[in-house]
Amino acid sequence: MLSRLQQALHGWQPDSQWSIQPGTPGVASPHRLATEWAGFRLHSGTQPLYAKVLQDDQRRLIDVQRSIDASRAAAEIGLTPAVHYADVAQGVVIYTALDTRWHWARLDQLMQPRHFTRLTRLLDQLHEINLALPSRQDDMRHLRQRCREDGVIMSDELNWLGECVDLAWQALNQQPHPAVLIHGDPIASNWLVNEQGDWQLLDFDYASLGDAWYDIAVLLNERMLFDHQWREAIAAWHGKCTEADYARCRLYALADDYYWTLWGLWNGHCSSRGLEFAKVGQWTLLRCRQSARDSRFERWLALVAGSAA
Repeated sequence: MLSRLQQALHGWQPDSQWSIQPGTPGVASPHRLATEWAGFRLHSGTQPLYAKVLQDDQRRLIDVQRSIDASRAAAEIGLTPAVHYADVAQGVVIYTALDTRWHWARLDQLMQPRHFTRLTRLLDQLHEINLALPSRQDDMRHLRQRCREDGVIMSDELNWLGECVDLAWQALNQQPHPAVLIHGDPIASNWLVNEQGDWQLLDFDYASLGDAWYDIAVLLNERMLFDHQWREAIAAWHGKCTEADYARCRLYALADDYYWTLWGLWNGHCSSRGLEFAKVGQWTLLRCRQSARDSRFERWLALVAGSAA
């Protein structure tokens, strides 16, 4: 990892002398943090920088160029730190480093209405960016293919849940929506906040084209425990919350949970780094079960597909 970073730095600024310090270590559970990339703090002269180096076991899942393109587009409107240099072959990206006033968001912060409003406004700005990328559903297909080809054991329950997710996608695809740039993973560990209440969004590895409601559903799924909280938050963002709106978010949340269930299983099977990938998968699997077995599931499908009376 370090040698790849040094090679990239030499290719970028061959005459510079760099001080390199390791960044945040990878943590897969209870929150995913630095799981796909190793981080390093860089100093050369007066400007602090931050480098991310892709883990070798993520090369079959992460499209480095795609992550760079989305990061640069978001940085142009101030949503994320600027990209200074990228070496796609080495899997190295170098960003502006934020100062010590910034810290990762906590779940309790995301649960505060004033913060939720700010986050959704930032996501609304992201959704205005025009960038050609694969869809979030394409990502799901790719991960399922990786699981098949790499020998991940799929239980009968996982296969059944996959069928439920396919039904969810079928219904969601009948809901008219523009295909916009979505972050795809706006969980707490991908937000930074400072003392003034300014926010930055990080890690665009799962940026894709999709429905803006997908990002909202992910926010709700992580921070909201009760139905009334979902409905109130949807109304705060959208101006109202119909039963179809609520169902739409629930189906996107199910699809997202299934993605991260497979992600945890695939990484637990393929990675030798010893992070608790399977624990992530087990947590999202629990939420998948709850959604797919909810007595309202078929009603959600009908509402979103427009076939409910």
